[in-house]
This record gives sequence, C-alpha cells and structure tokens, in this order.
Amino acid sequence: MNNFIQRLKNLPWLSLVQSAALTYLIVAIAEVLTLWGITQFPAFKQIMVILFSPPLGMLILFGVGVGVGALSIYLNEIQPSKVFLNVPCLWALFLCLLVILFLYKSIFPPVILLSTSQITTMGILIGLFWKGRPYWR
Repeated sequence: MNNFIQRLKNLPWLSLVQSAALTYLIVAIAEVLTLWGITQFPAFKQIMVILFSPPLGMLILFGVGVGVGALSIYLNEIQPSKVFLNVPCLWALFLCLLVILFLYKSIFPPVILLSTSQITTMGILIGLFWKGRPYWR
C-alpha cells in the first residue's frame, strides 16, 4: 500500500492539472462563442437545436468529450515541461479532467457543449487513451 501511495505522490500532478485547466479554458472560450452565436444569429440557433436534438445530441456530446480528451493530450505534448506520459499519468490526467469538469460546471452554469453525463465521461476517457496510444508502455 505504501508503494502505491508513493507512486501517486511521484506523478506530475501540477503539470497535469495545468493541462486540464487549459483544456477547459479553451472549451470555455468555445462555449462563450457558441452562446454569442446563438443569441446573435437565428440560423445558428436553429442549427444548434437540430444538432442537439435527441438522436444526434448524444453523438455530439460524445464527440465533444473525445475532443476534450484528445485536446488535453495534445496540450501535454506541446507543453514545455518534460512530462513523461505513461498509463498512470493518463489515468491521473483523466482524474484531473473529471475534477476540473465538475468545477467548470459549477462556475459556468449555462453549459451547452459539456455535461457531466456518462456519455461525455466515456468520450473524455476514449479521447484521452485514443490520442495517448503511443504512451501505453
């Protein structure tokens, strides 16, 4: 048990939290632009209503989750710090993404693109491990 706790302590938590926070900052900018587009352009509002209707809405939420997971890996790759990504780091990044997602949902209530549903959570997990496939050592 002590070895497990020591391995958790040795993970690059600060870098992973920064990457997750930057990911959700980019998503927040996309949210603001989407809300602005909905309020300013009636045609854009109609498109969003069609896209988020029940059969297609679940796929859109899943796709946004995949995009968030892949974006977090991409931001980790271009970050100047030398983070060695491996499977424990990917799981730690997933945990950071979930915690910051719940914080994000509590700070920005009118969320359109993200939700805390199982579909979005699975999308984040699949996007994270799909983009992080080279780091599965």
